[in-house]
Amino acid sequence: MALFLPPTVEPLASASNVDSWNDQVDNENSLANAEFFKKPIGLKNRNVEVDYVQLSTSSQSQPKQYLQTILDQTPKPKGRNAFTSIHVVGPHESVQSTEAEETIQTLLNGSKALKKEVHVHRLNKAGCQSNPTPMQEYNCIFEAATSLLMAKADRASILVFVGCKNVALDAYAAFIGLLPFRGVQVALLSQRQSYGDLLRFVTSSGTFDLDGLTSARMGKFSVHAVFGELPTKKSIEKVRTWYPVDISSEEDKSNVIEIPFKIGGLTLPMLTHNGSCDEALECLAELLKAKYPKGFTPIVSCGETCDALGYGQDMLDAMNQEDGMLYSHKSGETYKRYDNYATDRLLATINKAKSGIAPPVVLAVGGGVNGNCIGLVAGMTNCDFIEVPTTPMHYNDAVTSAKKAFSLVVEDKILSKNILGCFYLPQLAFCVNEWLLTISTANAHATVGEATKTMNMLGVANSMVGANDFRNITGAVEFASDFTKILEEVEGFDNLVEFIESSATLKKKKNIISIGKKIAALRDTTPEQENARSNLVSGLPSSNRNMSTKEKKFKKVFGSVPSMASLATLDSDISSSESDSEQEQNDDLEALMQERKELMKNFRASFYNMSTQKKDSILSFLTTINREIVCAKAMFLAYSDPFEKYRALLFEYAHTLGHGVEAFANDLYLKARKCGVDIAPEALRLHGQCVGMAVLWAGEMSKNLGKLTGEGYTLHQSFPYLFNRNNGFSFGPLRELCDELGVDKEEFVEKVLQVVRRDNKRGYCACSDPKKSVDQLVTCRPGKMLSSPDPNAEIRYLVEVDEDWQGAVLAQAFDGYFDKVADLQNGEIKFLPSTTRKSTLKSKSKEVAKNIRTRLISAYKADESQLQ
Repeated sequence: MALFLPPTVEPLASASNVDSWNDQVDNENSLANAEFFKKPIGLKNRNVEVDYVQLSTSSQSQPKQYLQTILDQTPKPKGRNAFTSIHVVGPHESVQSTEAEETIQTLLNGSKALKKEVHVHRLNKAGCQSNPTPMQEYNCIFEAATSLLMAKADRASILVFVGCKNVALDAYAAFIGLLPFRGVQVALLSQRQSYGDLLRFVTSSGTFDLDGLTSARMGKFSVHAVFGELPTKKSIEKVRTWYPVDISSEEDKSNVIEIPFKIGGLTLPMLTHNGSCDEALECLAELLKAKYPKGFTPIVSCGETCDALGYGQDMLDAMNQEDGMLYSHKSGETYKRYDNYATDRLLATINKAKSGIAPPVVLAVGGGVNGNCIGLVAGMTNCDFIEVPTTPMHYNDAVTSAKKAFSLVVEDKILSKNILGCFYLPQLAFCVNEWLLTISTANAHATVGEATKTMNMLGVANSMVGANDFRNITGAVEFASDFTKILEEVEGFDNLVEFIESSATLKKKKNIISIGKKIAALRDTTPEQENARSNLVSGLPSSNRNMSTKEKKFKKVFGSVPSMASLATLDSDISSSESDSEQEQNDDLEALMQERKELMKNFRASFYNMSTQKKDSILSFLTTINREIVCAKAMFLAYSDPFEKYRALLFEYAHTLGHGVEAFANDLYLKARKCGVDIAPEALRLHGQCVGMAVLWAGEMSKNLGKLTGEGYTLHQSFPYLFNRNNGFSFGPLRELCDELGVDKEEFVEKVLQVVRRDNKRGYCACSDPKKSVDQLVTCRPGKMLSSPDPNAEIRYLVEVDEDWQGAVLAQAFDGYFDKVADLQNGEIKFLPSTTRKSTLKSKSKEVAKNIRTRLISAYKADESQLQ
């Protein structure tokens, strides 16, 4: 099979010169003019525009016409010619605005006359007072946005924000409309006496700043029309040029690898540093010093585990800036919510930095949850943002989506994932490969789970067949690859899991985290911490002036709020330190931090002491899987509109049921904790693992429909089964927890389907039946997606899926039908029970992988002959 896009060819050749790619594609070939080979121009030149429409108060005497004018003059979302529901947001009743209350009543009367679904939401009282604090503004925004989502507002809804004489409250319209993910259309009814800046909205405290011209927003702006007494006017301006961190200084360094990525025509620099942690952090510090020559204020955000491992502290120390903050918080999907990611101290630190010459730079050190959530805070406060992933999933999945979002979580129950957020590009994604060595087995499997989705969706995209399969993807050739090469890295994956699960590794990591918890506890109870709290003036941290070097260091450490680690049970030597002097506590902290550094050095040494073959295979696995998944995302997002989720929805393959089982699992863990039932580590399932399981279920649905049979079905299912020798994609451990908690099959199926019914893909194309949803399915072989006759669905590779089909495969999963592992026996791929002892398997995983790849290439060759 001929593969084009050789390394000697510039990957941006236009369609007219496509014959330079490969002799197989000439001007007579039907592929010559395919979108696959085209590169659009001008995507960097984005404009933001808002119409101010004159609408006098007197026109409220005719409610129907008044509302109709608002509906007509507010732009509709793409693919829609009408709004499905109206959501009115007004000031709290305590504001006592006669004008606002009359307007709200007019809108209600107009909705009734037009027979439109309408909901009224109120800002909370604290957010409407004359000088709200940043936290009061934050809570006001999220309470209102949550109310909209609970009332089922979606991208086809209109938010009519009713302003009052306190026009500072108008800013809430921009933020509330921003948050329901992928947005609602916002019509602002303002009482302002002058136009002001219609392309920028800032809250009273100055903390929350939505500047439509900020390049990191890629031209996405949440206010679509403003109505009031002033003459009609259009505001339109060009988005500022995108200037991310310049990484050109690293181009010729052998230990630094650039991973190419674009989204919406913008290049996002992504670097993997294969040197030591110290070398990597020094490299990052130099890059940021070049970006901010007058200095910057690093705000390092990390969860409990990264805090305990010392990654947050190491980052803050390495930046070597005059001021900064370590912000630690609770970890995990259940805490992916707005009440876990902002404090008075965090927002005060941001405000102080904004007012000086050292701008705030938010660094997300950790997994995807941390990156998504603190990234949203950065987007809302208009801070530059850097992502430093400590898990592969954060690097290759969370970073590349450009979405920064909280989930909708009520009473610790996840109702909908990633639903409150915005688009906001980081200035740089920088991966310290040594930090990936402390991931869990679940994290390793989660990464592979996403990869099995990618391989089954895209297959061998840099082939003639692949170009034909995805001929309508604009500019895809630039990032097209043979994504199934990830299979050949299975030995590195096996070696990584072996390293992670070795008793020596687990013991060393446990000791490091134990020391880290002691550090967090001592750090959060020190007198210096209390002094920092008491020295707040108008919410601003005290100055570093006249402090010793050690005091400055610890002041930045103490900028964090107490982490969950600090609330853990402590050894007596820590609890007794409460009576020690400040100097003694600082000395204790210094000693513990040094001890943690030595333990971490020893931990890393155990990796470097491995055989060269094993060590290189692990690094090759991590580098390859990150690069291929990132390139897969870029293939569809490089020149598409990321806001409309046209091509991006392809990456939802296996996510409908995956999100459903993930939400179910988190609810199950919550129930177990409440019942005092221990959760076995092997029962914990992360997002990517749930996706990997759902890949198998999607394959089974395609088989049941007669769309994926024989060799194609075997190859599709073999991807997850190949990587399941450690049971990372088996449902069995979850089933055992279900049995212990009295959760039966029917309850499991129904709870997953409840999440499926809330899935946000349903709004992208019409379902002919309320018992149907929309999803993606593979047909014929890996790399070929099932098409739909509905144009709105086809462009996103969506098809209607009956709920009964989904219920059937979920029931099979509960019974253990998909708990299998791939083996090679007498030249044939066999799927054996995952309980099979590894020692009894006939073939090594790399031999199975080679066989799968060979057979897949044969399938592509067969399809290629038909093209010719």
